[in-house]
Parts: sequence; C-alpha cells; structure tokens
Amino acid sequence: MDNSIYEFSFSDFRILSIHFELKDNEEYKLSKNIEVSTTLSLKHNFLVNDKKLRLLMKIEISGKQLPFFISVEAGGLFSFKNRTKDIPTSVLDKIANINCAAITFPYLREVVADIVRRSGLPQLNLPPINFVELYNEKMKAPKKRLKRKE
Repeated sequence: MDNSIYEFSFSDFRILSIHFELKDNEEYKLSKNIEVSTTLSLKHNFLVNDKKLRLLMKIEISGKQLPFFISVEAGGLFSFKNRTKDIPTSVLDKIANINCAAITFPYLREVVADIVRRSGLPQLNLPPINFVELYNEKMKAPKKRLKRKE
C-alpha cells in the first residue's frame, strides 16, 4: 500500500470512558508473576463528507490475581487530504487497523499507565503491539457465518 497517495493527519485523541476498580485486600507484588488478561478491540467509521476517519479503541485488563480491573475506551480522529469516497474501502480498513491504530495506541497506553499509577500501584506499562501482524491475523481468520433458521 502506497500511503503517499492517501495522505492523512492525526487530528484528535479523546478518552471516551474509563472504568477502574481497585479490588479489596489485594496485595500487588512486583516479584510475583501475575497472569493478566488483555482484550483490545478496534472499530472505525468514515465520515465521507468530512474526509475524516474515526477510530474507537477499547482495552480491558483484568486477572484473578491482579489487584484491579481497568477498561478504557478512546477515540482517535484522522483527517484525509483525499476524498475518502475515492479511496477503496479495503484500503481505508487497512489504514484504520494498522496506521491509525498504531498512532492512537501510545496515547491509550499512557492513560492506562497513569491511571494505575495514580491509584497508588506501580505503573503498568503495556507492551507495544504490532498492528501489521494483528491485521494480517484478522484477515486470515475464517469469517463467521450466521446460520439461518428456517
């Protein structure tokens, strides 16, 4: 994909919702290996007339031994120089899931680290994500088909 013909810029980042819950009587030990469950979801939509792409990114972090639960949803807004109706949907989808996600994720990562630190716990630094690999895995996954009831 030649991004030079699809010029866009990062316009805005906003936190849409945060849910943080500190569990009672939990002791956070740095030396202890704690199993953590992380779920990341991405959604996007295109505002064709405005030449904008809106990316919604949500992360949920939990674990049985983790002394907290956190869920953060954030939005990134990207402005295109080209008319988005001239860009194929498959290309816009790829730009959203790779480029825009890679630009937005560090902001979300910082929010998680800051909220956990402000709760009095050691800062939680999420590892970087390879969005190219994530997108390729998504494209390889078999599409779910809905069964029709007759």
